[in-house]
Amino acid sequence: MLLLVVALIVPALGARTGFTDTGSLEWRDCGVGDSWVNVTTFDITPTPIKVPGDMTVTLDGTISHDLTDQVTLDVLMEKKLLNIFTRVPCQGSVGTCHYTDPCHFLDTFKNRGTCPPQLTANGLPCTCPFSPKALHLPPSTFTVTGISDAWKFALVDSEFHVKISMNDKQTNQLRGCVETYLIIDV
Repeated sequence: MLLLVVALIVPALGARTGFTDTGSLEWRDCGVGDSWVNVTTFDITPTPIKVPGDMTVTLDGTISHDLTDQVTLDVLMEKKLLNIFTRVPCQGSVGTCHYTDPCHFLDTFKNRGTCPPQLTANGLPCTCPFSPKALHLPPSTFTVTGISDAWKFALVDSEFHVKISMNDKQTNQLRGCVETYLIIDV
């Protein structure tokens, strides 16, 4: 009986176990052991995140290993439906997807010849390879100008759970992980 009472009360008291509650979202660095990427601070405001619209992102962490094409990326995206988190399928490389070459997504910046000014102003790269360094992004505003109609339907006003895991291609060992719960309003 006590377990049932705790299970019902704890969610009402704040952050999930092991997560940091920023007031805007709940997040945690879910890496283990020899992580190549660690996150110590993460936040996105406002709450809910308005898409399209402006959002302010804050991030601190470290990259401790040269990162090029030796990693894979797994994204788990779940939407809360009828109070149960349900996987969002991978469509157009967005949703719950496995990426064998995550660096190719950053080629857009390489082709344009520039990174977003919010990143360059803080010495943060946006294309591979990534060298070991401290990561610091003070509160910085990014604008999402629009999303496709299909994604409007998928993202419409709900709570989401997103977990991003980076694995070593050779050993399949977890090398970095960030997990968050956030609310998006389309």
